[in-house]
Amino acid sequence: MFGEYKLRTQFIKIGDVKIHIVDEGGDLFRYRRGDVSVLLKRGEGKFEVVPAPAEGYGVKILLIDFEDRILIPPKEEVGFYLSAPVEAEVRLGETVIDRFHVSREKYALYGTPEVGAIARYWTSKVYPSEPDSTCVLRVSVINGTAKWREMDHVVVYIRDSVMFYSGERAYYPLVMVEFKSDVPEVNNTGKPPKEGLKPSKEPLPLPNFLMRW
Repeated sequence: MFGEYKLRTQFIKIGDVKIHIVDEGGDLFRYRRGDVSVLLKRGEGKFEVVPAPAEGYGVKILLIDFEDRILIPPKEEVGFYLSAPVEAEVRLGETVIDRFHVSREKYALYGTPEVGAIARYWTSKVYPSEPDSTCVLRVSVINGTAKWREMDHVVVYIRDSVMFYSGERAYYPLVMVEFKSDVPEVNNTGKPPKEGLKPSKEPLPLPNFLMRW
């Protein structure tokens, strides 16, 4: 699914989206996805399809509601997985020739109507091991307090985030959530959630933030 492809006549399927590459002759190729059509000339750059964060219309954060609540004992750490929305970026060399939604597109207001922000919205089961999903988010939660803590959603900063991928799946960077008080601190680490994955680009530092309920 994700990765580098040779420029030749072929179909490429990314989730439910189909890309068609057609050899037009003379080192020219036509890229087609729905109404999108781009004429390409073979060159030195790689032709690749890589995952991109689900920013949609330019949002900065991803809000995932859990189908199951999770409780974390005092002074304990727990890790789990979520499915997540993702987009795909088609690149020829350093040039992005197309970007599209792989997952369904939905948005929500995070915060109050007066000072809230629009977030990309998703719902997911809480998985103890990696699910068979197009895109996966791994979360590690540290409860540094003396109280049991409950989570039923997570909010992650995703603008300009690096993504990771294997041939069949996309991954967000490992997300760390730490309870130092009643308000958890969320960190998109920029690090791969497991070994053996390829990055979509050079990781950039992303801000930590306090996740309000």
